[in-house]
Amino acid sequence: MKRNLQYLIFLLIFVMSCATFGQKSSTVDELSVPFSDASRPGWVKTSLVNGGITVIGYNGEEVIVGAQVRSKNSSDDESENSKAKGMKRIQMTTTGLTVEEENNVIEISTESWRRAIDLKIKVPFKTSLKLNCVNSGDIFVENVEGEFEINNVNGSVTLKDISGAVVAHALNKDLLVNFKKIEPKKSMSFSSLNGDLDITFPKNLKAVLKLKSDNGDIYSDFDMSSQETNRKIVEENTRKKDGKYRIRLEDAITVKINSGGQEMLFKTFNGDIYIRKSK
Repeated sequence: MKRNLQYLIFLLIFVMSCATFGQKSSTVDELSVPFSDASRPGWVKTSLVNGGITVIGYNGEEVIVGAQVRSKNSSDDESENSKAKGMKRIQMTTTGLTVEEENNVIEISTESWRRAIDLKIKVPFKTSLKLNCVNSGDIFVENVEGEFEINNVNGSVTLKDISGAVVAHALNKDLLVNFKKIEPKKSMSFSSLNGDLDITFPKNLKAVLKLKSDNGDIYSDFDMSSQETNRKIVEENTRKKDGKYRIRLEDAITVKINSGGQEMLFKTFNGDIYIRKSK
């Protein structure tokens, strides 16, 4: 009986070892860099050709950057290369992660033009961000306060529980923003070509909104007052030698919330616009 029990334990350990050996290793490159002046907010800037970016605010002074190459599907090995039939791919896992800091600006670079790389970044709560993605990834930011310049060509943008001022564009996917509080002295802009804009503001928002959706609808649970009579006149070119001169009325509608305040632009082509009041 004792010998059988020992055999079963040995067999279980062997099976677990085989399963662990068969798993793909997950290599994460990680670097930590402090701002040169921790007493004032800094900027974090990065741009990816292929991959996604996640940024989380935390109670610390360093910017912690993790970079990981996105795994490829091993079942595609043979179909991609007939010469590799019966062989296994050894994946390149180097990210080329480089982090530079100067004058409270941290710039993060990778070899994302070679392979899809996902970045996971932890920043001090008060940090401004400039983030750009092109292919194969989304941008997600949570619990950060500062200025945000965000652009994603083929992925979504989600900014959750943030504070500050935003200029954000998601070309082909949705743009979602949830504010805890806003910076009342700065203008903001939210835009997409083929996605929805879904923005949630504090109840006490005071703003002038310019709204345009070519092929979509606009919704809000804020009380808004229209300023249709004050549409701006736009000069598209000055008078030339041939005498031609063209002006037009701005094609966005303008509304006020709580008697007006900072200016915000909302613009989509094939998407809807949702302007929500926080609960």
